[in-house]
Amino acid sequence: MVVLVTGGCGYIGSKLIRDMVADPKFSGTTIRVIDNMMRERYVALMDLPGKSDFEFLEGDIRKDEDLKNAFRDVDMVVDLAGITNAPLSFERRELTFDVNVNGGRKVVECAVRFGVEKFVYSSTASVYGPTKGVVDETYHCKPISPYGESKLQAEEFCLQTSKQSGLDVTVLRLGTVHGYSIGMRFDTVVDRFAYLSCAGMPLTVWESARTEKRPYLHVADATDALIFALGRPDMKGQTYNVIGENASVNRIIEVIKGEVPDVHVTVTPSPSLNQLSYELDGSKIEGLGFRARKGLEDGVREIVGKFHTLLSGRARRPGRTTPKMAVAETSEF
Repeated sequence: MVVLVTGGCGYIGSKLIRDMVADPKFSGTTIRVIDNMMRERYVALMDLPGKSDFEFLEGDIRKDEDLKNAFRDVDMVVDLAGITNAPLSFERRELTFDVNVNGGRKVVECAVRFGVEKFVYSSTASVYGPTKGVVDETYHCKPISPYGESKLQAEEFCLQTSKQSGLDVTVLRLGTVHGYSIGMRFDTVVDRFAYLSCAGMPLTVWESARTEKRPYLHVADATDALIFALGRPDMKGQTYNVIGENASVNRIIEVIKGEVPDVHVTVTPSPSLNQLSYELDGSKIEGLGFRARKGLEDGVREIVGKFHTLLSGRARRPGRTTPKMAVAETSEF
């Protein structure tokens, strides 16, 4: 069997390809990765487990020839490729739609053309926009960022193609991912706050964001959900929220203080765009037997553990002034 992982060198992908090797269902499987290496995460390909065959193609999902090479003899696809930074998507709107929508459509079309058995699309909770109360997958989405808009359009194309062609597609709307992966990113709130705390920098939060709740998901649970969906034909043509916890910034800071007690927090007036709160219901996929195994404490503990040397250095310099040049914003939408 050949499983293609687009964007397989990213934050989630670099952990997914390792976790698949550990799953007995994928014993002897060829795991093929295509990634354009825009973030130059070559470390994601280092020291891969030797229990499966790995293939790597440095390519772009918007290029037909790259996709043709990637889809050779492919049985299953996990589509993780895309532009994923919501705040920056306002500055890179054209690129965001080109990659996430146009590139995403090409990947789905190739899956149909090459007779792929299963296609799992990794979407985002950012498709929802402002909500009232805890909402499920039937809620009418109103994304407020180009990132959210582009992912919703790509979702709709996936599901429409599934109806028209019979392609077995499952869409997973992941909460904001946190925790350690070899392909780390630090532009989301939990990982960013944990890093800044270890470095002795203050956490600057928007006033309104302190009590707003948003859905979060540990990276290990994200990969578990993707693997879970690959083996479930009863999830065909369906969309699922995947979350670990709906949490406020106050809750995140409380967890960080449990690991870094001397962290300094400052509050600043919030921009109107960030006055957004949403909570998701993850019971649909839980009803099929999926359960998130890790929480915010796990994600923060992992990141802090990786920066233990920074903490040790601070302990040896108790009189050192806390740097004030770093700001950790919680603008995820």
